[in-house]
Amino acid sequence: MAVESIKCLVCNETMGVKLASGRKSGKPFIMLVCPKDGRHFRAFITDQNYVKQVVEKSERLYCK
Repeated sequence: MAVESIKCLVCNETMGVKLASGRKSGKPFIMLVCPKDGRHFRAFITDQNYVKQVVEKSERLYCK
């Protein structure tokens, strides 16, 4: 079963997804954040191999 959306644990809104980079390291990461209030819930995916795969896949899909 595939997950189509992730809900905020506080308000049940669908989490937003952003590509960001570390302030000090400059390394890219994926951030999940509540669109209603960013203080509700934030999650960070920092595995560089996974982030690279996601970026490459999105470039193939959206930069044709």
